Amino acid sequence: MPARTLYLTFDDGPDRLGTPPVLEILKLQQIPATFFVVAQTAARNSDLLARMIDDGHAIGNHSLDHGYGNFFRGKKALKTWVSASETQLRERTGNATIGFRPPAGVRMPELHSALRELKMPLVLWNRRFFDTAFSWTPERALRSLRAATSDAVILLHDRQHPKRLETFLGTLEMYIAAAKDRGFDFKKLEWGMTHDSLRPRGENS
Repeated sequence: MPARTLYLTFDDGPDRLGTPPVLEILKLQQIPATFFVVAQTAARNSDLLARMIDDGHAIGNHSLDHGYGNFFRGKKALKTWVSASETQLRERTGNATIGFRPPAGVRMPELHSALRELKMPLVLWNRRFFDTAFSWTPERALRSLRAATSDAVILLHDRQHPKRLETFLGTLEMYIAAAKDRGFDFKKLEWGMTHDSLRPRGENS
């Protein structure tokens, strides 16, 4: 039977508290992931960005500053905003990112138009856990995994509230192990791969 694939993606980093243990878990489990990083945050944590790359993970563009103001300033402002973050990340990594994921997944016609003109893929997800608002527990993770299908793009966050981080990390370890037991493998996203190109389906929690 061919292996079924899951794509773990982590948003909002690099974070000095959450990113190192997430990277350690991924290394111990020997799986790649995709990190959608905030350019200004990456500038302050360049060592963590370098570690992501050294460990073989993919890097996505998660905006310059994780702000929302440019969504209300039109296509030109959006293009400038996305381009600035892409330029900064390219200078630090030596490569283009695999695509753009807007903060909170905000979508609007102006953003789609801006990304088309920039020839940059929009990379979203089709499975999430709202793990920055609620603790990601083993119970929630296993419930979702039982319904998981191949090519699911999973949204998580390596930037966690300190009080939830221990639970998050334990659940991540359990989720990876349980997914492997169910015949899944893990891959990183590549340029041009989006949730729609992998499996166009509704989002599940």
